[in-house]
Amino acid sequence: MQSTILINYIMKDRLLIPVLALFLAQGAQVYPQNSTENSWDNVLERLLSDEELSADAGSELAELYTSLHEQPININTAVTDDLALLPFLTDRQIEDIEAYVYIHGAMKSLGELQLISSLDYDTRQILRHFVYVGEKPHEKPKINLEDVLRYGKNELMTRVDVPLYVRDGFKYHSPEELQRYPNRSYLGSRFSHSIRYSFNWQQRIRVGFTADKDAGEPFFGRNRAGYDFYSPYLYYKGSGTLRELAVGKFKIRLGRGLLMSSGFSMGKSAMLTQTERSVEGLQPHSSTSETGYLSGAAVTFGRGHTAFTLMAACTPMDATLWGDTLIRSIKTDGYHRTELEWSKKHNIKLQTGAVNVRYRFRGLSYGATLLAERLSMPWDGREKSLGASAYWSLNRPMLGTTGELALMNGKPAVQGSLHLRLPHDCGLNMSLRYYSPAYKALHASSLAEGDVTNETGALFALTHSRRNLKAAGYLDLFMHPEPRYGASDKSRGMDVRVEADMQAGRRDAFYLTARVKSKQKDCKPTGQLEYCITGRLRFRWTHDSRSGAQWRTQLLYTRYDFIAEPITNGWALTQSWSRSLFNEKLSVTAQAAGFRTDSYDSNVSVYEPGLRYTFNFITLYGRGARMAMTLKYKPCDGIQLSMKAGSTCFFDRDEISSSQQRIDSGHKEDITVQMIVKF
Repeated sequence: MQSTILINYIMKDRLLIPVLALFLAQGAQVYPQNSTENSWDNVLERLLSDEELSADAGSELAELYTSLHEQPININTAVTDDLALLPFLTDRQIEDIEAYVYIHGAMKSLGELQLISSLDYDTRQILRHFVYVGEKPHEKPKINLEDVLRYGKNELMTRVDVPLYVRDGFKYHSPEELQRYPNRSYLGSRFSHSIRYSFNWQQRIRVGFTADKDAGEPFFGRNRAGYDFYSPYLYYKGSGTLRELAVGKFKIRLGRGLLMSSGFSMGKSAMLTQTERSVEGLQPHSSTSETGYLSGAAVTFGRGHTAFTLMAACTPMDATLWGDTLIRSIKTDGYHRTELEWSKKHNIKLQTGAVNVRYRFRGLSYGATLLAERLSMPWDGREKSLGASAYWSLNRPMLGTTGELALMNGKPAVQGSLHLRLPHDCGLNMSLRYYSPAYKALHASSLAEGDVTNETGALFALTHSRRNLKAAGYLDLFMHPEPRYGASDKSRGMDVRVEADMQAGRRDAFYLTARVKSKQKDCKPTGQLEYCITGRLRFRWTHDSRSGAQWRTQLLYTRYDFIAEPITNGWALTQSWSRSLFNEKLSVTAQAAGFRTDSYDSNVSVYEPGLRYTFNFITLYGRGARMAMTLKYKPCDGIQLSMKAGSTCFFDRDEISSSQQRIDSGHKEDITVQMIVKF
């Protein structure tokens, strides 16, 4: 209690950041740093610090990076499919790595990466965390059960989130009140927790399950199964006739995602490094996300340069219904906390079948997909859907092109991209897209301003990389031919983003990004569509001190401008510090942020380091301060105990949120505890 009072006193007097900075500065001179582990944490933060990523996409990406870091790829035996798992590599870089090993033989050390011209300094430093130099056998080793059991890695992880506040949905409500308003009370406790078990052998055999319960969801009692969400999976990747096999809950991407991509899309930011490379294939669904997966089985057979995929799934889904026979909308948040949300749990099913054939050889690939889907009740007057797509990709030293044409119930969607490699380490990406207003694919995920429907657009991206400087930017022009949410007529928009990343010596790095988006939406005072302009600026300075600590300072600014409303601005200043202590057994990360915004429209998004498999972009608005600290302790090999504590204090309100989520206080604190056991 005394510590909470002290924290609130410091925050309200706006001394949080100076006090914390002084405290960390004093501690920075005492302990040595674990450069290896701390470096990986910083790399992961950098790879995930993209505000375009959703929470689910960020968590899946964090899981992918962590898994590949712990079981790195042998660069001397890596093929295109292996390296394509790393989203930060371009098609040209992947080809150049394979060509170098083919021409010069197996690498002796990772220092040889400097001899590959397309790999700049920054990419080489990141790549070192995902690859290693190993022997190159004459033949790819066959799977041996004894080796699988001996060298496979088991991991058991459990996590508990403990809020130190009580929302209105968890407070006592009388039986009479609940009889009249049954959704005012949550069905379960305010704690959320999850369990994960995974077995991984060289990314080729993966078996495991995930169980998760969100805050407010029942645990046993109403829910006889215990946890609200389970995700069992089995995945196999081979090099013979049987290329891939996935059973249970899995994700699949075919082509460029216009027809079938149950995973996540990297969004427009991918165009700053590549032509949104299409990573086809299967992946197990091991995250806690309750959307973006299929439940069933899929298998890929291959011979030579041709692969053939079959997929069948029956996936339960949540939906809001018209009566008991029609679907009004599909619910994707995965929450089952109230009587109303519980009534929507898995009330419909989606049956999916797909066939895909593709060919790839020396930079040329093309393929085709047939898709059939059936919902358990009609949606927009249709219960069954049929789709087909054809796609291609061509990669040459000076240019690359990709594209896909898809039809869903006869309605088209098409996207095509061209990548030119210009002199002086420059690249130009161009992408055109047209998605029919009537095009509706439940698992489509591709380049778009919104969903893959009712959109026409053209995106141009320019990149430049030389020595320790990387600069990039894009211009996206888009139009929605028919009305959409917030716009009662056809509308237009523009999205512009520029960024620069500079390494100044070995100890300092600077990153700057600016983005301006202008979109038309309804304006009641004028009675017509008007442009709404949102601008965002982010500056980051990272410094590695001689004492071993790393400091990271960020300045963020947001501006919101709409003719019918006053112009609003938002600011945030963050300071983070990280290091390892006590002979690498304990690592500490602390971050403090002060923010002030005029409204929610000018909110700022701050990346906050978290625990394993987590992705944290905190949205801040109003006036206040936020601070968080993460501790990771390794008492012995194979065990890691972690804890994250955070506190947010608002200076301009006495309550937070509304309805069942309301907190009767101007501040909130929370703790997350995580334990990982490897064996």
